Amino acid sequence: MMDFWAGKDPCWVIQGCSPLVYAKCAAYLHREKPCWEHAVTRCEEVVKVRRDCPNCKVYRLYHLS
Repeated sequence: MMDFWAGKDPCWVIQGCSPLVYAKCAAYLHREKPCWEHAVTRCEEVVKVRRDCPNCKVYRLYHLS
């Protein structure tokens, strides 16, 4: 299985997510695609971060990589 995050700092590291948050996040559990391709992330569910991918530092860093 391909890991989108291989060789990159993953979103949960860049965003400083707690292990209690990212351990159940789709972006962490299904690493074959980036966080912005998942329907819902733990950032939205638990931390209540509004999805605004084009303005997100993770998206801007890796979107075209």
